[in-house]
Amino acid sequence: MRKLISLMLLVAAMPSVQAEISYDVFFRANGVDAIGNTVLEVAPDSIVRGVEVVLREVTDGEVNQLGDGGGLRTYAIELNPSDPNLFENGARNPNFQLSATGNDGDTFTAFNFAGGTAGQTVAPNTVELSLGTVDLVGPTVGQQITFSLADFDPANPNFDLASGGSIDSLINFGNTLTLSSVTAIPEPSSFALIGTLGSVILMRRRRR
Repeated sequence: MRKLISLMLLVAAMPSVQAEISYDVFFRANGVDAIGNTVLEVAPDSIVRGVEVVLREVTDGEVNQLGDGGGLRTYAIELNPSDPNLFENGARNPNFQLSATGNDGDTFTAFNFAGGTAGQTVAPNTVELSLGTVDLVGPTVGQQITFSLADFDPANPNFDLASGGSIDSLINFGNTLTLSSVTAIPEPSSFALIGTLGSVILMRRRRR
């Protein structure tokens, strides 16, 4: 009996193994996933079009809530640039039934009356759901602009699952995308033209 009680106490003292699940929201621009602090070089005064805002879910083998679990029922996310008015043509995911108020280039909000919108499985135990697309206005020559994402209202649940419950507290909103302008480098033909002009000027000076 003592051995049985000791075994029961040992089992009770062992830490329970719980399923691990993580979420990231990030920009996907020109095929680049802005995970962490990502820098993307662009031409000065250019616009990066069709940048996707993605919610990614990764589990340790349990059911993906964004996939087989039923998907996302509602979301509200804020897009923040380091300089104002640098978002254009914001469009939320059309697979959600309705948009809430404030759906513009700086904010994506959408919901379903019933059920959820499911994402796509992109790797084992990994599901991605597009929240929308937006055009990013790039910086002038030699400058940088950083774009970040935030929970629209941290005091209230905004990311609700179709299966019940919210995942706001589980989402990593810390990923940023920095657009950095690069100075155009002259083509080799331009260097050749400059050299030719220099030679002509030098010959004229010598004749004088």
